[in-house]
Amino acid sequence: MKPLNISVVGAGYWGRKVIRETLALARTSGQISLHSVVDNSPTVLEQCRKEFGSLDYRLDYHDLLSDPDVSAAHICSPNASHFDIASSFLRSKKHVLVEKPLALRTSEAFELVRLAEANRRVLCVGHVHRFNNGVRELRKVVGSGVLGDIYYLRFRWTGYLPPQKERDVITDLGPHPLDICNHVLDVWPRKISCRGRGFRVGMNDEVAFINTEHGNGLHANIELSWLDHEKRRDVMVVGSEGMAHLDCLDQKLSLQRADTVEPVTTVPSNTLREEIIHFAKCCSHDLLSASRTNLSGGLLGANVVLLLETARKSLYEERTVQVPLAGWEEIPAEEPNARTYRRVEGRNLRSTLS
Repeated sequence: MKPLNISVVGAGYWGRKVIRETLALARTSGQISLHSVVDNSPTVLEQCRKEFGSLDYRLDYHDLLSDPDVSAAHICSPNASHFDIASSFLRSKKHVLVEKPLALRTSEAFELVRLAEANRRVLCVGHVHRFNNGVRELRKVVGSGVLGDIYYLRFRWTGYLPPQKERDVITDLGPHPLDICNHVLDVWPRKISCRGRGFRVGMNDEVAFINTEHGNGLHANIELSWLDHEKRRDVMVVGSEGMAHLDCLDQKLSLQRADTVEPVTTVPSNTLREEIIHFAKCCSHDLLSASRTNLSGGLLGANVVLLLETARKSLYEERTVQVPLAGWEEIPAEEPNARTYRRVEGRNLRSTLS
């Protein structure tokens, strides 16, 4: 089978990481090929040329939409451009992997889900911690019942950034904690309250504290900060029989029960590489008209955008906000290879792709 020919759109900090992994996979697996690199900055493309050598570099992606040699796009451009670029590729019947968040608005996110379905193309979202072995082990620990009744979760997602003019901390750092919380608990929150502030800039929030309320009295507290000089990606789960702590950066997990702390053996994974491999497999299965499981599909990404928008609404209105009765879920179809979707009417927006 021919390799999946991918164009990387956006060659900033994260885009260059994607290019490195794509080139490495192209050399070792033969499943993927890097077709081109797109960025609207000549300076950025020149930096890429110095690092990666001779590749197909472009300032504009529009010619790729009609290029039959392009199978898919991996979108790493600024958040505000995700919808326009992703929708263009989907309408052109290209598979799409969008780095988080899927879009800035809930309506746009679910429109991308609709476009992917209408054009029978794969839509994945860059929730890389779906491929984090530490998160996988934490999910197993919580599901095993070893922690007893789960009381609450706490996330610290921090790291210093200079003042940002076009980004806010909720949109930038919030997707991963919200997704991990859903992945570990298997249920979306019913209510969200959020407080935050921009200290160095006027309108753009640089620190935020999000509290999510789930069923059965469960709560999760999420600290997001660009002001903290220590980079943290920590998850803590507190239960009646013990506590689990995960450092998502080094993927180290430990359990504390009574006075003992027990490390849980994990083999760290290359989350970005696994994300790209997973995307390629989804595209390959789709082309073969075979059943597939998309671990980071568009429905997941759209529901995360819904939570981000709810958190911002809570912040601006200074109140607790119920998660809106909106969203989609995949339902079993009569034919094995058909996929059907329906509106979620309950307040627990379960991800059937988790």
